[in-house]
Amino acid sequence: MRVVAGQISHETNSFSPVSTGLEEFRARGYATGEEVTERFLGTRTPLGGFFSAGEEAKMEILPTVAASAVPSGIVCADAYQHLLQQLRTGIAAAGDIDGVLLALHGAMVVDGIADAEGDILRQVREWVGDDVPVVCTLDYHANVTDEMVQRADGLFGYNTYPHVDGFERGVEACEFLAAVLDGSVCPVRSVTRPPLAPPVVPARTGWGPMRELMERAFSWEERDGVIDVGAYGGFVYSDVRDAGLAFVATVDGDRELAAHITRDLAGRAWELREDFVADLLPPQEAVWRAMQACGRPVILADVADNTGGGAAGDGTELLRAMLELGAEEAAVIMIPDQEAVQRAFSAGVNGSFSGEVGGRIDGLSGDPVQVDGRVRLLSDGQFTHRGPMSTGLRSDLGRTAVVVCGGVEVMLTERRLQPLDPAVARSVGIEPVYRKMVAVKSAVHYRAAYEPLAEEIIEVDGPGLSSPNLDRFDFQNIRRPVFPLDSM
Repeated sequence: MRVVAGQISHETNSFSPVSTGLEEFRARGYATGEEVTERFLGTRTPLGGFFSAGEEAKMEILPTVAASAVPSGIVCADAYQHLLQQLRTGIAAAGDIDGVLLALHGAMVVDGIADAEGDILRQVREWVGDDVPVVCTLDYHANVTDEMVQRADGLFGYNTYPHVDGFERGVEACEFLAAVLDGSVCPVRSVTRPPLAPPVVPARTGWGPMRELMERAFSWEERDGVIDVGAYGGFVYSDVRDAGLAFVATVDGDRELAAHITRDLAGRAWELREDFVADLLPPQEAVWRAMQACGRPVILADVADNTGGGAAGDGTELLRAMLELGAEEAAVIMIPDQEAVQRAFSAGVNGSFSGEVGGRIDGLSGDPVQVDGRVRLLSDGQFTHRGPMSTGLRSDLGRTAVVVCGGVEVMLTERRLQPLDPAVARSVGIEPVYRKMVAVKSAVHYRAAYEPLAEEIIEVDGPGLSSPNLDRFDFQNIRRPVFPLDSM
């Protein structure tokens, strides 16, 4: 069996003024042809799952393109067309193929195209025809549309948030493709979207309403003929028509059963709607509480300035509170600020640092804060993910500096990235378990690696474009009425 594989992935926050061009994809991860295999083989990612399961199933996996960018604003049309052309070229170069495996996100918005994944699947279907099965993985935060469900033979979304099962979903998608090709299943699909579009923080799968809904989905999967039941949290910050919760069932031949399953899950989700709330502390109160804690470390999650949700990541309110309250043994992981990094490199290790930090990218996450201290370390910013998410994948933060200001260490980088893995801090000599408090710019993903280390976790209600306070946003395109934006 000859199967082409590819990835085009972006989580788009349409409220961000920072557009996403080809350079943003190149900075985070861009490869073509055999470079894709070299980068992803052996990693715990969907593409890693494709390669692993493909080898087991005696499939020849033919890589095309793999491109992802740190979540940010709307993707530029020319960047999207370039990536789409790379995918098309790779498929054409493969010649006769038996199937297609794609690692997509589900919440990518392109200038002029609200449903980018639906558009990708539509065009791939045109290129390969109706007889070649097309199967894809989706992020848990996918805004699942009718177009996606109709164009793909199977959609396999992450079951976890934090997303620690990307590899497994890649394996599952590949095994499903093999079953379709050998004729052992005849899949049909159904999708139901309740009028619910919660913020990301209260939608984590290890707690609260989504835990119950995931368990309910898993129980349906135990029924004969049910291939997969996906429960998607959606990504409200994309502000597209179908943003929000969605339930997708893939069943062997029984369309009525598939529809019954998704309606059952959607109905229960509606009953649980009031549980999709977040209880957060303002920055000053959060830092004060961390200072009074007996154990260590206390993790301060700057959920509204989560780069993984499209926020700038250069918010300053937690850093400002730490400095004003005189926090000790504290670390801020991390603040992207090219000007500050250049200042640190000019000063050199052990040199004096004085200047404003943060608050430059979009001006929505707090004003720049004055930092006066000493440069402790300079690095190239390269590290390997060691936590449960994207294990083995290499990342590049650009030039990186650590500045010590009183009892606070500030990690400064040239590039944006969600610091969900303690490997980020450890790459610059900051061991979280030895710190009194550690601020991370992440909404939920940090929990996968930090929960086992943390004495306490405090979610902070600061400014930023991934705030769970949805009344701060001017929604224009999402379907209405929808809870919690509307009283229902």
